[in-house]
Amino acid sequence: MSEADLPALAQAHRADLVNLMRRLVQTPSLPGHEDQLANLIAAEMRQLDFDEVAADGLGNVVGWIRGNRGPTLMFNGHMDHVDPGPVAGWSHPPYGGDVVEDELWGRGSVDMKGPLAAMIYAAGLTKRYALPLPGDLIVACVVMEETGGAGTRDLVRRLKPVIAVVGEASGGRLMRGHRGRIELVVRVTGRAAHASVPDKGINPHYTLARLLAQVETLPMTRDDVFGSSSVAPTLYRTDQVSANVIPAEAQLTLDWRNVPGETPEQIVERMNRLLAGCLSPGVEGTVSVATSHFVSYTGYAEDAPAIFSSFILPADHPLLNAARHVLGETLGQRPEVDVWHFATDGGRLAAAGITTIGFGPGDPALAHTNRERMPIGALVDGLAGYMALASRLNGADFESP
Repeated sequence: MSEADLPALAQAHRADLVNLMRRLVQTPSLPGHEDQLANLIAAEMRQLDFDEVAADGLGNVVGWIRGNRGPTLMFNGHMDHVDPGPVAGWSHPPYGGDVVEDELWGRGSVDMKGPLAAMIYAAGLTKRYALPLPGDLIVACVVMEETGGAGTRDLVRRLKPVIAVVGEASGGRLMRGHRGRIELVVRVTGRAAHASVPDKGINPHYTLARLLAQVETLPMTRDDVFGSSSVAPTLYRTDQVSANVIPAEAQLTLDWRNVPGETPEQIVERMNRLLAGCLSPGVEGTVSVATSHFVSYTGYAEDAPAIFSSFILPADHPLLNAARHVLGETLGQRPEVDVWHFATDGGRLAAAGITTIGFGPGDPALAHTNRERMPIGALVDGLAGYMALASRLNGADFESP
């Protein structure tokens, strides 16, 4: 069977693929609560006759299709999704899985239950139709990507494939990297007082107000591929709930998207210098990387710094060239090569020495919105593309980034 035959094979399984995706969307799986979806996916993998299916201590579901003695390839995708927000804002119920005008609506349809369904089915059909597999194929369905990537971070301690394809939505483009993400916490402390006598307190708000004004115009590091890094204030907290109390402490969260070469240590040092120039008399403050507390549905708990690594492959990397050729032969047109504007588990895979690219159906601009929906045609093309990548990529000559 040639690459050109794969779209017809994918189209023949369109109904089964859509049915799986609908069931995935209809199964809520917020971070730390992926258990029902994990059970559904494991059962589907067994139904598709995967050679091995297992769940690890965090609850990641991993399926294997055994191939030849070549390098192992991993398809990586996450099971969790962000909160759907107010249901009233959706045109169709977020967990309904409604198909309207050949698009499947729902939270997670793009990010990333559509790509998950296509990757799972691609592996199953690769075995069913005896498509060539240069090496073993792993389909890793991981937990808690949306809250920091605990699932993949733990997985790569044990599994080290040579190549990985991250299935995050890419609009059918090949992705070669993304900026990183660092969550910073700015803590400033003054002295609490009754709001009727502000001179008795030391108000931390003024320090953070000056800092915010500085952050708005802060010069950012530039990169030839990604443009500039960016920083966005997102959360603001104090130690008070009463409106007539000057707080003793205030906290500001900053979402920093860093370009390659810009380290968390450099960013923290820079922000501490900036904060020092904003402190009011009597106010103390510090900037640090936030700590994420993970509790998986299995009960596993872990604290880890809130850092997503950036990664980038050279534009002429052999894996990109090979993937472009394979997808072009399959889908009739070579995909563009691009980078994501958001962080993925690809950074964790690349940091573990795994040569990583991205490819996924769906419009990434719809992720995390109440307009999230997956065109069925794109989903079927994704299935054909994943089958081609699984059966035609040979990673023997690919070096780690």
